[in-house]
Amino acid sequence: MLRSLVGSEMCIRDSINAEYGGFRGEGTMVMALLEDAGMRRSPGFLTFSVLALGLFVRKLTSLHSYSGEGVAPMFGDYEAQRHWMEMTVNLPASEWYTNSSNNDLQYWGLDYPPLTAYHAWTCGTIAKMVEPEMVELRESRGYETPSSKLFMRATVLVADGCILLPALWLFVSSFYRAEPPSRRLGWLLVLLLQPALILIDHGHFQYNGISLGLVTFAVAAASLEFDYLCAVFFTLALLYKQMALYFALPFFFFLLGKALCRPTIAGKLAMVGILGVVVISLTAIHWLPWLHSTHSALEVVYRIFPFNRGIYEDKVANFWGASSLLIKWNRVLAVQHLVVLSTALTLLATLVSSLPLLRLPNTAMLLRALAGGSLAFFLFSFQVHEKTVLFPLLPVTLLGLHDKQPGLVCHLALVSCFSMFPLLSKDGLTAPYFCTVGLFSAVAVGFCGLPASWDMKGVAMGVSLMGMGTIHVIQAVWTPPARYPDLVTYMFICFSAAHFFTAWALVSYKQLSSLLSSPKSHQC
Repeated sequence: MLRSLVGSEMCIRDSINAEYGGFRGEGTMVMALLEDAGMRRSPGFLTFSVLALGLFVRKLTSLHSYSGEGVAPMFGDYEAQRHWMEMTVNLPASEWYTNSSNNDLQYWGLDYPPLTAYHAWTCGTIAKMVEPEMVELRESRGYETPSSKLFMRATVLVADGCILLPALWLFVSSFYRAEPPSRRLGWLLVLLLQPALILIDHGHFQYNGISLGLVTFAVAAASLEFDYLCAVFFTLALLYKQMALYFALPFFFFLLGKALCRPTIAGKLAMVGILGVVVISLTAIHWLPWLHSTHSALEVVYRIFPFNRGIYEDKVANFWGASSLLIKWNRVLAVQHLVVLSTALTLLATLVSSLPLLRLPNTAMLLRALAGGSLAFFLFSFQVHEKTVLFPLLPVTLLGLHDKQPGLVCHLALVSCFSMFPLLSKDGLTAPYFCTVGLFSAVAVGFCGLPASWDMKGVAMGVSLMGMGTIHVIQAVWTPPARYPDLVTYMFICFSAAHFFTAWALVSYKQLSSLLSSPKSHQC
């Protein structure tokens, strides 16, 4: 068996070194193991095993604490999700976003689009059948029995199993269909074990996997030339979480570019018209309970886009969060001015990678635009949470194999998780953090290998890793002065923000270079 494994590894090593270069041969170990396990003989079983491993790691993470566990009176995101189930199963849809004696919006009022509310209603309906006390109106605040915790954790696992995992598998199978099966499955394993998403959804407690899974389905549909299905999936993602707006401009320019590539004027207009009907009809159906009056519709809009909360939430590793160490933006500028400034910066930074789609609307360009645009939104937009780094992380990692930079992509995944450590440690998730980061790092090294030489890229990654390790040590052994209690937190923020800005610049540069180097015959 050892001889077979070594032989498989040598064959794969030759092909990868020829194509990727710059990495030691040890990085082929994951593919060699998959080949030796019978990738060609039983690919279905191995794919199922990889997906099962992804669920198993999520289940292990869910055994730990969550946001606000036992911390009255507001608790945390876990309680917010439970409370939304309580509200949606006990009140008519027209009252879900309205402040009342039965729905105190100051206590975790619903602030996501209607599809999230329908999902909460579905989970709440099941909860009402298995444990009615869990969603009893006004009486279930802070409800935390062992059985209710098991139910809540199970809803996230089921969501990932039904949406996120199949979406990742479909994307890898379609977009990377020209890659060897072992490499496709190896990259699927890397995608499944990203620690940031696992820790937020199955530790902290959220359902980001649903929206990100729908976006992944949209990209997979685009790679298979199903443009209208792409529009359907992205619209659903946007109807589930408004953070999917991070991807709105790239999808808009991609689909518009596909329409402009049609040979006739009639064909162009027909595609634009059909796309408009798809998006508007889906949105209208989901918003139907609030379309009976302008006031009701605006109530939902105000809840979804809370401009009164400020430029960012808590300590975020973006431009506003990092620069707030020196400039207190909320004191310098009024909210309306911050909205205008952040919107202008976001649009400018997004259009750099999105506009090329009008001339070259292919899936690789779409993914780069999604990466560049979502990084721009995370860095510069208004009212950003630290957890929304999961949204730019998705297209960056999906693109990893295509741009021949899997090592850099895996490194950015580690930085994204690192940027949220202050939040995760507050939730009591320090142990799962280091365990999932360690597991992911082992798989990433097994897939990507280590830099074969200390070139600029290798040195930069080494310095970055040492920086993260140093900040972790400082956080563990040093207590900042009382006058500057957030000093260590700002170390996490500023260090991570520098990486995200660099990633945005590199993706934007690559996008523009791809457009300029593309033959005119391939452009619209």
